[in-house]
Amino acid sequence: MLTPIQLQAIRDVVATGSLRATAKRLGYTPSAVSQQITSVERALGVTLFERSPRSVRPTAAGAQLARRAARLLAELEAAEDETRSFATAERGRLHLGSFWSAGFRLVPEVLAAFLRDRPQVDVRYEEGDPQTVTPAVGDGRLDLAVVFEYGTVPHKWPTDLAMTLILEEPLYVLVPIAHRLAGRRRIRIGDLSDERWICYREGTDAARSLFHICAEGGFRPEVLFRTNDYNLPYELVRKGLGVAMVPELAMIESPEVQAIRLADPSHVRRVFALHRAADPNPLLEQAIGMLRTAAASITDGLARTDLPTAV
Repeated sequence: MLTPIQLQAIRDVVATGSLRATAKRLGYTPSAVSQQITSVERALGVTLFERSPRSVRPTAAGAQLARRAARLLAELEAAEDETRSFATAERGRLHLGSFWSAGFRLVPEVLAAFLRDRPQVDVRYEEGDPQTVTPAVGDGRLDLAVVFEYGTVPHKWPTDLAMTLILEEPLYVLVPIAHRLAGRRRIRIGDLSDERWICYREGTDAARSLFHICAEGGFRPEVLFRTNDYNLPYELVRKGLGVAMVPELAMIESPEVQAIRLADPSHVRRVFALHRAADPNPLLEQAIGMLRTAAASITDGLARTDLPTAV
């Protein structure tokens, strides 16, 4: 099979009409260039050049092979450049998954940046809770996943996955604007022992976290309404049907609902980015950096205002 060195020699001898000029261009001796051409002629059983003491003239076969060699070498160079672009993160694949509130508040920054700055990267996104996206990362269907765990409900994550902390977000209690506790900047969970509660579905981490936190406050919450819709708790709270607990990323604007931060700093939800520890994808580090930047902007904004209202 023809080698790139042989193709270069044939292409350049036809282009320059000289073994010496070709040798100078390729960094070989004239004798080495001649040997490359001779080896091709012997292998293919065809004369590629008419040689004389003063010139090297291509035959019809030599001219045709030189034209094809130019195209093949251009393809090889393109293949090298294309493959190298994967190492420099100009190309590649980033399939990302996350739970709803991170998908709403953090992920759009990453998707927009990659689609804008790296249009040749295959970027895709799908929503799912940690129980769904974690195995998808493990078996390669996703490259990166944004997951969470509540401080009172820690997870045991697969050991073959690398985890990076993106955000440690505080928990808030939603109350109607006319509630007896409205106006507070911080609240102890024990102050809510007599309240009716709106909670996520039974068995979810959010529901388990609520019961753990309330148990620390010395009571069991009376849960009357359950939903996994992030918007519905605000409407139910607004109507005075109960109170609800939400993490920072799940907070939305609602002028008739007030969000009061839990006083105990250990009551948090931690958000992680996870990927396969052995995955060499250079896009992962960049995506994680973007997620942390997006998270920092949310945290900084809250710290500047230190307001208990929903953001």
